[in-house]
Amino acid sequence: METVLIGTLGAEPQVITLATALLRQEGVARVVAVHTDARFAPIAGALPALCSAFAEATDAPPLECVAVDVADTLTSAELDCFADTLFAVLKTHLAAGRRIHLLLAGGRKSMALTGLSVAQLLLGPGDHVWHLHSDEALRHSGRFWPAAGDTVHLIELPLAPPIAVPPRFTPAVAAASPAAARQALGAAEQARLRHFVESELTAAERSVAALFAQQVMGVDEAARRLGKHKKTVTNQLTTIYSKLESYFGLTPDVGTKREFLRRELGAWFEEFGS
Repeated sequence: METVLIGTLGAEPQVITLATALLRQEGVARVVAVHTDARFAPIAGALPALCSAFAEATDAPPLECVAVDVADTLTSAELDCFADTLFAVLKTHLAAGRRIHLLLAGGRKSMALTGLSVAQLLLGPGDHVWHLHSDEALRHSGRFWPAAGDTVHLIELPLAPPIAVPPRFTPAVAAASPAAARQALGAAEQARLRHFVESELTAAERSVAALFAQQVMGVDEAARRLGKHKKTVTNQLTTIYSKLESYFGLTPDVGTKREFLRRELGAWFEEFGS
């Protein structure tokens, strides 16, 4: 499987070259630098320097530069534009079957945080997200490629594992933007809630779940309202909690399952009924 390094470019272009050198053993076959408008500082200086460094290194993989149509990432609208561009770049390489190394060490912290949220929508097992650390001496040297004795290393940023399947196989990867991907995942989660209520619970359990999901009450009150024996309601509630734990991967804690029932299924029952 071909491997690609995709990195955000900021004021220190050597961040991308240093990461490229460190990832050579991972078989990185191409490098993509995502940057803001090159007519504005600091990219106006950083981008030509990065291109020159790759051109002068005979063993460096090919470099592709992708511009985000903003001068900076200081507003929500600018960050949305950056997220859309990064999302499209990641999708292109995932569609080509490539393993992704995403470097979020260049540019503003807001870019790194936004980039991490985009990565969470698309990347899965086999892909990696990195930050890079180098010592002051190397940073101030201006050298693009590491030498013996340099202190520089990559720090992997953990992504939450997918619950069932890698993100690249979910509706998120077919979406046109991060916002659309989040909407698609939200719709998929609503479908999952519906399936749980309609297929995993019996009709009797649904009536109990609907009551406890929408109102705070004890078993005695629930039994009176439902016209059931207290023990019957207790047993059905225990079964509901057990199914919630198994289906959604909840912790065994009863309080957690009770809160999930109220917060997640309560909204579902309110909208769709019991």
